[in-house]
Amino acid sequence: MAKYRCGFCHNPDFSGHDQIPGLAGQREDYLLKSLSEYQSGVRAGYDPAMNEVIQEVKEADIPLLTRYIGRFRQ
Repeated sequence: MAKYRCGFCHNPDFSGHDQIPGLAGQREDYLLKSLSEYQSGVRAGYDPAMNEVIQEVKEADIPLLTRYIGRFRQ
C-alpha cells in the first residue's frame, strides 16, 4: 500500500480529512468503479492528483487495492 501513497492524502488509516474523503469501509464496487474511472480519465477530481497517482497502479492491481481498502477497519 505504501508504494501507492494512498495514506499520504487519505491518512494512514484511510479516514480522510478536510476535503479528502475517507476510504476505509467504503463499498468495494464503489471503490473499483471510482479508481477505474480515475485511471481511464472518465472521472476527474477537483484536484488532478488522484488522476496522476492512479496512473502508477497496474490495472490488474485495482481490484486488489479496492479489496484491501474496502475491508480496512480503523
